[in-house]
Amino acid sequence: MGIARQKRVGEAIRAAVAEYLILNLANSTPGFITVSHARMSPDLKIATVYFTIYGSTVDVAFTFKTLEKHNSRVRYHVGQEVPLKYVPELRFFVDDTLEYTDKMNQVMKDI
Repeated sequence: MGIARQKRVGEAIRAAVAEYLILNLANSTPGFITVSHARMSPDLKIATVYFTIYGSTVDVAFTFKTLEKHNSRVRYHVGQEVPLKYVPELRFFVDDTLEYTDKMNQVMKDI
């Protein structure tokens, strides 16, 4: 399988997870959640889903726990939306790219 297929499937998984969040978890999580991207394993059996939340660190921890609690339901929704032979295992991670970019910008300013 090629990298292009991994990217296409990852984008479809990202869209399905975001749709689930909008439909089912929008009112139960504090802050604003964005599913930034999803990376697929080469065999398409594991999806690593990165999300960003705009809020305090307490909100991030609460949202992460909520996503882990709803993992099986999110996975079921992905299975309904994305036509694959196997529904991939979902692993959620906080995307800290924005914080890292801000930190690097501050370091560059200080230099």
